[in-house]
Amino acid sequence: MIDKKKDPDPSKCKLVKIQGVQTNSDVSSSVINNQEEKSPYAQFRGSKTLFVTDFSSLAWCEFQQHYALIAGGRKETQAMKAGTEIHNELELQDHDIVSILTNTKEDSWGIKLYNLIFGLDSLLTSFKTRELPIFGFVSGLFVYGIIDQVEMKQMGDTFEYEWVISDTKTRMKPFLPNQTNIPPSVKYQLMLYKKLFDELAEGVIDDIKIFQTLQLNPDLEFSNELANFIKINCEDFNEKEKEFKPNLRNLIKVVINHFGKIWKSSNILEVSYKFQKDGRDLGSLYFEYDENQIENHLTKSTKYWKGDRKPEGVPIEEAWKCRNCEFADNCEWRLDKIKELEQKKRALIEITNGRT
Repeated sequence: MIDKKKDPDPSKCKLVKIQGVQTNSDVSSSVINNQEEKSPYAQFRGSKTLFVTDFSSLAWCEFQQHYALIAGGRKETQAMKAGTEIHNELELQDHDIVSILTNTKEDSWGIKLYNLIFGLDSLLTSFKTRELPIFGFVSGLFVYGIIDQVEMKQMGDTFEYEWVISDTKTRMKPFLPNQTNIPPSVKYQLMLYKKLFDELAEGVIDDIKIFQTLQLNPDLEFSNELANFIKINCEDFNEKEKEFKPNLRNLIKVVINHFGKIWKSSNILEVSYKFQKDGRDLGSLYFEYDENQIENHLTKSTKYWKGDRKPEGVPIEEAWKCRNCEFADNCEWRLDKIKELEQKKRALIEITNGRT
């Protein structure tokens, strides 16, 4: 929570942003170098953290996601770059950003929790926030994400106001797509945001399990710069400075307290579109949360991450996705499909020749 005496305008409060991470211990090296662990989770997520997009991207193409993990990430496209720039501009409209250099992984998570407290405080004071961190567990795997926007809106014909979760996407064309053209990956991304947000709002926060999973020391005090910032800007620490040491154990208590004032989000989810060329608003499309859909997708995705199954290629009718894929030339699924098609052609020629 921001100290209102120091910054009376809640729309221009300071938000901590990670500038860089210099950890004292490398959690990932021992996991990545363990050749006996073959699951994608063990191989590519040594930090023990999966991201919301790790689940939603699988709905676009599992092989593309798998190859991106092997390659250490996808090449940044113009669309991706434009999207990042627009997101940054939108965030700066609501608040200033302060960069703080972190020295430990506890510092890094301290910033995430502080940003979450800041966002919840914005929801309670101005009924809107952007770039809200959230987290939780999916089948025992820790998942982290950042919601583009949460805003209180009046939805439908009712007089009730609800927290509406939305995600901002950019388009090369200056008009909205058809409702039926919202990609499943976008829907799953928003549905998982809602699922995690609602669980936190209901008080489902197992801090001990989180600290153990991420191998964090909850009692380690933050580095001086971050500790001083939190003491100055977080009212909960100002009021209880003597008993509240600036560490993860006490900061997550503030998170739990703030979420106790928040209620579950709307079942209507929003996709907000911006024109890639100049960032102007194109409007929004809405769809309804589907518990069965997201649970089925998470179950299937978790089996991939845990190594219980191999990645699957897209259906043949969605092979158009391969056109702009940077991994297409060496894609196992694509090459196998081409081989199958060639075999069918040869078989058809043989059958045809046998009839003449």
